[in-house]
Amino acid sequence: MTDESWPMIEEAVFRLFDELAGKGTPEHVAIGPRLADLGWSDIEAEYPVEACELLFRAQGRSLALTDCLDRLMVAELVGLLDGPVDHVLLPGLTPGYLPGSDESHVSGIVLGPLQGRLVVPVPGPTGSVSIGVLDAAKLRGERLDTFDASTFWTRVSGPIATTLVEATAQWNQALAAAQRALATELVALAEQALRIAVDHVSVRVQFGGPIGSFQSPRHALADASAVLAGSRALLGESWRYGGQLSAVTAKAAAGRAHRTVSDVALQVCGAIGLTAEHDLHRYVTRGFQADALCGSHDQLESLLGDRLFETYAPGRALPAVVTWAN
Repeated sequence: MTDESWPMIEEAVFRLFDELAGKGTPEHVAIGPRLADLGWSDIEAEYPVEACELLFRAQGRSLALTDCLDRLMVAELVGLLDGPVDHVLLPGLTPGYLPGSDESHVSGIVLGPLQGRLVVPVPGPTGSVSIGVLDAAKLRGERLDTFDASTFWTRVSGPIATTLVEATAQWNQALAAAQRALATELVALAEQALRIAVDHVSVRVQFGGPIGSFQSPRHALADASAVLAGSRALLGESWRYGGQLSAVTAKAAAGRAHRTVSDVALQVCGAIGLTAEHDLHRYVTRGFQADALCGSHDQLESLLGDRLFETYAPGRALPAVVTWAN
């Protein structure tokens, strides 16, 4: 729960992220010092859930590139680390949500340039995960040619020459936190895309009236808004109660909602929405990029289906968090 000071905190954070986005840097900005200037440690202590959610909502809204995701995951793993780290090696895009390294070889993605020290997750038998810390200088990094040209992702590979520590519970918590955060960013990106589409059909005139006065675009936008509202409500429950299943479900629903909104927005904006001069493509491509991290909505929906069929017999009701997503 927040109080009357919360709107001022939101305004300050939105202003900070808008400033970072305005610099147009292709690297992921280390946001810690800037948050410290806002007294972020006190804000987090008073609003632990709301403060975290706000950062990713502001990032999606502004299109800024920061190390917020690394910071969030490191906070879940810090008890197992021997010192400060700069990045967490994220799973590659093929397995989607599983660590891609093994006991001898590093494989994965880093957000931003490869530098500093990395936390590397390594899968073990029966779903276990261990982690180690490696210096970036000992690894190979290649900048990825990504769907969203404004982002900076690095494909990382190399040998693992470090001690591994069992970290199954902590890694699962870090991955769930990342999925929840990415879902928040996806919802914010979809909200911006929907706003642009609504503004467009409100002022664009055809046959003597605004496009938005016609049934087809109006109904399409209403349907997209409903899908987005459902994913937003589900995400709110996931932030409130936590849990790995709810995080997977929230990210799957957010990715699906972003895709639905993007399809409709591109349709109703017409050719202008496909041009580089128009802002719509920025929120569409960034969302497609974010959806691929830690499991795309297609991958996570498949994962949810597999888990539910393993756990729930035919005729048994699904968990409420999954029912809401549908």
